Amino acid sequence: MEDVLSPFTLSAYRSFPGLAEQCREARLWVRALVRDFHDVADAVEVVASEFFSNALRHTASGHPDGEVDVGLVGLAAGVLHLEVIDQGQATTRAECQPPDPMRPGGCGLVLAGALSHGWGRVPAEADPCCGIHTPTPDDYTGPMVTWAHFHTRIRR
Repeated sequence: MEDVLSPFTLSAYRSFPGLAEQCREARLWVRALVRDFHDVADAVEVVASEFFSNALRHTASGHPDGEVDVGLVGLAAGVLHLEVIDQGQATTRAECQPPDPMRPGGCGLVLAGALSHGWGRVPAEADPCCGIHTPTPDDYTGPMVTWAHFHTRIRR
């Protein structure tokens, strides 16, 4: 019998209560999962924290009884895929804004772009194979997946 290598080196998913203090718990959970990927561990942790914070600030995930889901998939090809899923009903939109030292906050998506190989947002119902490139309608209020890819040299 021949050994078959799995294309996945990591696959994990967890729901967190939509509370500000749970952002720390999400960071610690992500850190524990990616610690063996030394070259991208810090970046994945920072981006997960930024996406989690945006879910709380801009969607129903931050309302009473809200939740934020976080998923990580590591592929044998050297890609780590992070997903943060909010509960939709956005009251405001997180937007990528140029850094401004006079404005508190607003740098999370700039950081995500700088620290990841790529990132984006798609409706949770989108087909993952083609939804990444499909524009989201302005009036869409459903759950969104905010994702980022990280390239790592570490192979497990």
